[in-house]
Amino acid sequence: MIKNKKWIKPYLYCFGIAFLFLMICSKNSFLYRINDWVDANAFFTVGKGMVRGVVPYQSLFEQKGPLLYLIYGIGSLISYRSFLGVFILEVLSFSIFLYYTYKIITLFFEEKKAYLIIPIFTLSIVTLGSFSHGGSVEEFSLSLFMISFYYLISYLKEKDILISRKTVFLVGILAGSILWMKYTLLGFWFGWMMCVFAIQCYNKQYKAAFENCFIYLLGMLVATIPWLIYFGLHNALGDLWNVYFVVNMNAYSSTSSIITKITNTLSLLFKNLFDNLPTFLGIVVGFFLLFQKGNQWGKKGANITLLTCMLTTGIFIYVGGTSFHYYPFVLTPFILIGFLIFLSYSSKQEWKISNLGCIFLSFLALYTMCGNTKMIKWSKEDYAQYRFAERIMKSEDKTVLNYGFLDGGFYTTTGNIPEFYYFMKNNIDYERYPEMMDQQRAYIREKKPHFVILQKESVIDRIALLKKGNVLDELPSISKDYKLIDYHTQRYQTKMVTYFLYERLS
Repeated sequence: MIKNKKWIKPYLYCFGIAFLFLMICSKNSFLYRINDWVDANAFFTVGKGMVRGVVPYQSLFEQKGPLLYLIYGIGSLISYRSFLGVFILEVLSFSIFLYYTYKIITLFFEEKKAYLIIPIFTLSIVTLGSFSHGGSVEEFSLSLFMISFYYLISYLKEKDILISRKTVFLVGILAGSILWMKYTLLGFWFGWMMCVFAIQCYNKQYKAAFENCFIYLLGMLVATIPWLIYFGLHNALGDLWNVYFVVNMNAYSSTSSIITKITNTLSLLFKNLFDNLPTFLGIVVGFFLLFQKGNQWGKKGANITLLTCMLTTGIFIYVGGTSFHYYPFVLTPFILIGFLIFLSYSSKQEWKISNLGCIFLSFLALYTMCGNTKMIKWSKEDYAQYRFAERIMKSEDKTVLNYGFLDGGFYTTTGNIPEFYYFMKNNIDYERYPEMMDQQRAYIREKKPHFVILQKESVIDRIALLKKGNVLDELPSISKDYKLIDYHTQRYQTKMVTYFLYERLS
């Protein structure tokens, strides 16, 4: 009984670190008025619709996996017009990530060093540019990643070539969960199973190697069946396949040659590995020293296994040829390699700093290093999302269309579940998928939305704008059917954007 409770203290410690650090860095935190990140708002919009009977891909067009929408949907059940519920789930997920980080460290070192390293490790991750605004699919995948990472390192550390079937089955379930969040993140799990299979075949354990592949796939199937049932019951399997797989693969895939794709993929991967100090020291320098130090693991080729998993993770991310700033965040668990090397070199040193001192110094550095903290002092009046919502909520007809840009958060502040399939413009070129913008224009021509919200990223002469009454030359019908009733300029990431609120004349 006592042994079973040993996890409580380290988990509560990790939960506390997750809460404190995400409270400052994540815009989902209660310290921020809103998470203005377009991706988080899109997930929230689809998620809150999903838990209230709206079927993703069939009734709302969005491109991430249904498990991510479910997470955001559960968050919306806690708080409908804010990200507080999402923040709670974010903290829970990140605390699991940190707990398995703790378990990995204690495979090699005493518990005290794990407690000291975790705040520094957390600081190095949440202050990365790829952390973005908080709540990315990459961030929510970290807990699943680190659980699988722990079992891989545990396996590599032991001399036994066989691996528990329960472990393989569990990792298969985790891989299946990632499949239904964002399948381009599956690279690590592909490398995980490939390396376990290779190790067992190298040691002539052929039967176990093939059995484990079957068990692994069975785990993925177990994670998949609920979604097949859900979409099957809603007659939406075709919509799931078309949007989540077909559109995603066609919208972002490059038509370049195989050689060019390989070159571009490796170029993007290594560019991001050298892009910031924590990633460079943790991954690049960490792996270099790991190989320099020699193989100190239970199994031969353990170093190569870890490197292979890192490479397969990166290749899956960038094989499509595109890159957004949050893509490399899923590589951050490999920063732990650098921390483990550092601990091994300093294993004989006496660490005099206390846990509390380490937390305090890390937390102190956090506020200045995190790029989001300047928005903590913003009030609701500083956001078009709240300013427009106040006007929209006074109308009997509250239908809103977020026209021509990603979800700006106006569905969040108004509490709207969109009535339009294309409720925003995704990051897909018109030439690749013209139907989206054609339909958004059709909604306006047919005067379906009572309110239309637009965005411009350039400086605008406000007096001239008010006289003109519209800003969209490519959609002249809006000038005769809709009237500009409000606008607001605010900072979004590194640029100033102006939002415009139009109301239907009749």
